Amino acid sequence: MQRKTVVVLSVLAAVCVLCGTMFRIFTAEPENKHENDSSASAIEVEPLTVQDIESGGIKLNFRAVGDYFYRDTGDEWRFVYLKGVNIGLTEATTDLNNPNVSYDTYREWINMIAEMNANTVRVFTVMPPQFYAALYDHNASAESPLYLIQGIWFNENYMYECDDAFSDNGKITEAFIRAARETADIVHGNSDYTDYGEIKNAVYSHDVSQYLAGYILGLEWEPGFVERTNGLPGHAGYKGEYLETSENATPFESFLCEVGDSLAAYETESYSAQTPIAFLNWATTDVLTHTNEPFPEEDSVSVNTENIRPTAKYHCGLFAAVDAYPYYPEFMNYQPEYIKENEDGDTDSYKAYLADLKKEYGVPVIIAEFGVPTSRGTAHSAANGMDQGGITEKQQGEAIVSMMKSIAAEGYAGSLIFSWQDEWFKQTWNTVKYSPDNAAERTPNRQSAEQSYGLLAMEPGKESVFAADGSDSEWSDIKPAASSAAGSVYAMWDEGYLYLKIESDNGSDGGPLLVPVQITGRGSGFSSEYGVSFSEPADFLLVLDGSENTRLLTDVYQDTFYYTYCAEKGVFERDSRFEKRGSGLFGEIRQFISNEIILPLTGERIAPRYTEIGLLTYGITDAESGDYNSLADFYSAGGLTEIRIPWYLLNVMNSTNGTCLADFYENGTDFEIFSSVKVGICRPGDKNVQLGGIGYKTKENSSFHTRLKQSYYIVRDAMKDFMEF
Repeated sequence: MQRKTVVVLSVLAAVCVLCGTMFRIFTAEPENKHENDSSASAIEVEPLTVQDIESGGIKLNFRAVGDYFYRDTGDEWRFVYLKGVNIGLTEATTDLNNPNVSYDTYREWINMIAEMNANTVRVFTVMPPQFYAALYDHNASAESPLYLIQGIWFNENYMYECDDAFSDNGKITEAFIRAARETADIVHGNSDYTDYGEIKNAVYSHDVSQYLAGYILGLEWEPGFVERTNGLPGHAGYKGEYLETSENATPFESFLCEVGDSLAAYETESYSAQTPIAFLNWATTDVLTHTNEPFPEEDSVSVNTENIRPTAKYHCGLFAAVDAYPYYPEFMNYQPEYIKENEDGDTDSYKAYLADLKKEYGVPVIIAEFGVPTSRGTAHSAANGMDQGGITEKQQGEAIVSMMKSIAAEGYAGSLIFSWQDEWFKQTWNTVKYSPDNAAERTPNRQSAEQSYGLLAMEPGKESVFAADGSDSEWSDIKPAASSAAGSVYAMWDEGYLYLKIESDNGSDGGPLLVPVQITGRGSGFSSEYGVSFSEPADFLLVLDGSENTRLLTDVYQDTFYYTYCAEKGVFERDSRFEKRGSGLFGEIRQFISNEIILPLTGERIAPRYTEIGLLTYGITDAESGDYNSLADFYSAGGLTEIRIPWYLLNVMNSTNGTCLADFYENGTDFEIFSSVKVGICRPGDKNVQLGGIGYKTKENSSFHTRLKQSYYIVRDAMKDFMEF
């Protein structure tokens, strides 16, 4: 997959124009092995400082003025570009009902983020007290503080359970205002009444308000909820003491204005302080019309926060916050003006969208989320190659820097990477969704794009037990699970993978090596394609056939893709052979990428798409190696082949508690317990191939360890001096 190369913005000169109000940053080729883009461009920042204002004694630490943020340094209001990262709620096995990450962990994370040359962290909602303590303690001793963008969460269930934002006698508005006020108390270190997880009346005593650059209210709004609210014209318009709407405001925008005004009033009256406020938006409800968006719900309604305005009593200014990714919605790939080639023959639909969006705002705008995941699976593809998954850690870093550069070049006030850490609890639309009742049993799904956005990897196991690198030192205490004239196969496992070592001295004269794998025993006792038979049914068949054609096949009766998109949803034609046990047919393992697309402007039909995820990638999986490929599945040296197979490819939902997919045709998409894993080894034509157990057993709890991805170091180098003066 091709990726555009990227460049670090570095300050070569600051040219003073018009009494110091215009500065220009020039980009040049950095001394950085990760990047080789030598193109030059310029970013204008105007002005670098702004005049002080009379606020009537109200404390202002940050102001949103013109296109940018400015911070009170004590001597002047100085330009600051917000560059940073979103921090999620959890570690790998954190209980969502009690997301109680430790102080030491937060302190370590904050230190690493600062060392990445970021200056801002964003959190989506109230964090546990130890987060604010860790941020406070870090900033107390740091030469340069980390700023905070504090999210104020909106109960997502309201969008699906309630008719509109004003339903249930104002319950939603009251709850949102209450959350905003509680959040203000927390960041000012003045709260002992908020329950946090299992902590009753959690004490928040660390005042981090001096580092608070802004509040972001809300989340990515569901279009139907916005439309239903806008169907109440009697609720259009709001005039508050600090915020008010324009005459063009919709009821939904008026709802947002009321909550924002209540927050501004509470912080002003309780703490004699004001902080810039934004209302979160995303591409689905942006203010633009996308004429070639194939799915109407992705362009059906707009939320225009420009219709929310400050009164003379709100001194710090509003800003806008938008989540923007390069692969979603589909207009990113098909809107004609976004996919036109530039003078260099390149297409960058993301940058084109950013330019289009920025024109709609008269306040500073930050991209509150952007990024790409390093998952093995893919959920969406992008015209510019920055796909939602299926990219390496190196490509992730390069894509982030490219987007970061584009965001700054289009005059945005900041950009916040999504995200700091991988999170195992997240689900993706095109994978089977499974969550254990006990979060301590949670395991990763390498096919789920949503789990792998982090710069900090959450890796399975207390420590790494395996690397496909040509050395078998980690296998010294492992006995063969099965042997035959074709060779021997060894196995071990952790929360994320089934690991195999295969020894064979027979070369390829007898055809590919075959490794049958049994999980449930509902598979086939033979393979008609390879002319082999097994001592008991195999559910999957690993075919080792060189660096380009090694793949895992599934017994077609247990083909998740076929059942979901052929038998159940009818996206593709059915084949009755796939719906019978013991057919002897083993087929490709696939992942669905896109439904049929009909482009509105031309009527062009684009067929549904999928990718073969059972095709294995050759390369070294040792993260310490200079040849590391984070997407690699196997590596061979001499007569030794080492392979890691994500459990999800084997229809195993959780290797800790032994959960796998049940029989689709009897139970639908449901789950059952498995108790053993067996493997064998053979060549085409072999008969009665013996399958041996690998000694699989369940565990009480899952374990994990963390590792900084390659992308972290690429971003670290790019952020150094980025948009600084």
